[in-house]
Amino acid sequence: MFDTVFLKGETWGFPGQPVKQVETHAAHVFLVGDSAFKIKKPVKLPYLDFSSVEKRRAVLGNELEINRIFAPDLYLRVEEVRGEPVLVMRRFADQALLSWKMAHGAVDVKLAGRLAAMAAHAHASAPRRDVKGSDIMMGLGAQLSSAFIDSPDIFRPADTLEFHALYEAALRCDRQLLTDRGEQGLVRRCHGDMHAGNIIVEEGEPKLFDAIEFSEKIATIDVLYDLAFLLMDLWTSGELRAANHVLNRYLHIRRAQEDLSGLSLLPLFLSTRAGVRALVTADLAHELASNKSMKERGQALDWFRAAIAYLKVSPPILTCIGGFSGTGKSTAAAGLAPMLGAPPGALVVRSDVERKVLAGVDETDRLPLESYSRQSSADVYAACLARAERALAAGHSVVLDAVFAHQAERQAAEEIARRTRALFRGFWLEAPAAILTARVAARTADASDATPAVVSRQLHYDLGSLNWPRINAAGTPAETLALLRGTPPSPSAAPS
Repeated sequence: MFDTVFLKGETWGFPGQPVKQVETHAAHVFLVGDSAFKIKKPVKLPYLDFSSVEKRRAVLGNELEINRIFAPDLYLRVEEVRGEPVLVMRRFADQALLSWKMAHGAVDVKLAGRLAAMAAHAHASAPRRDVKGSDIMMGLGAQLSSAFIDSPDIFRPADTLEFHALYEAALRCDRQLLTDRGEQGLVRRCHGDMHAGNIIVEEGEPKLFDAIEFSEKIATIDVLYDLAFLLMDLWTSGELRAANHVLNRYLHIRRAQEDLSGLSLLPLFLSTRAGVRALVTADLAHELASNKSMKERGQALDWFRAAIAYLKVSPPILTCIGGFSGTGKSTAAAGLAPMLGAPPGALVVRSDVERKVLAGVDETDRLPLESYSRQSSADVYAACLARAERALAAGHSVVLDAVFAHQAERQAAEEIARRTRALFRGFWLEAPAAILTARVAARTADASDATPAVVSRQLHYDLGSLNWPRINAAGTPAETLALLRGTPPSPSAAPS
């Protein structure tokens, strides 16, 4: 079907202008001027059929309709060019792709937060589907195992058996949860392909595009499985803090829908995403001559090994970071979280945020003094500990960020670790009064309502028996983080 006439600018209404061609496994995209023109290849694969003009026209119409939900300014119309149906789109700069920004280290915490909001909004508006989540994942697992068995030239049979055994064990543990999530409305008609190459960032705002349009079955998935593609891409590109922040922010935004039990599914979801990448890359390698496919074979094997590694989950860790206001607890918690537990790192539970959630206000809204009574503080700690326990019970590590000035509060946290059989580490951050006061006075747009007067009162607290290692937090955040990482566990670290 491909005709070199499509490489001429005049074919697209841009005479004399150069045409850039981008080829995927099932489409050609021609970039010229300020427009992009997409043509489906006349291919028939196990999961799609573009073999006739009518089928290509129908699927492009479907693609236009679905993607206008996510990026209405990007998808324009379907028209005919030389007898072939063509999807017309607005062209965007290569640098707008999230994958480009990841490759150039341009994903900061602010953008990560907006990515989480983008995903949360997409899932809130996605149509609910009455499909068992367990059936979806069982089908994907069987498809992956079969594909790996059929490619012994890339995937060692012994490793394929290991993958299959680990995957089946994860499914046995999570089958009921997967089914329950479907009944709770968390299996939806999602974007289905939420990876970094299908997200653009314009004027700081991320937008999804190129959703799965050819198969309702493939796009009907658990919302956390949809999110897992983005998390995996960020994680494997080295954007560890961004990946961790996306997960944390997403779970915060969707508190009403996600009770944190779904965290136990992340290893399975990440493994499946990596396995699909391994499968697709292996298929590409097989299309090339053996002496020209070494790169693709190596990439397929890397993804396959990642799929196995994601399923090998260690026991969760509860890390508590205490200290007076201004010691840098929240900064330390955010820095430490990506380094703890299974990818993409620990859930961060911050008392300042939980206080605002209980009060029903935005994070940066200031609360009146009466919101800091003894009873309200007890309620906040109870909420923090309950949230931490739910995540730990799901096998996911947690960083709990609170003052922890009272011995009973510290003991309650340690008891949760024992109850959930999680490893435990507690730290007490401290710094001179002048540093604490200066840091608190300089805060803006933060969840904490602490003032220099609050610091002055805290400095007179009776801490009781403090057996958590004391960390000198007077230096830079990087210095504090290095001290936290290098401090051996406290005597209470092992679960009983």
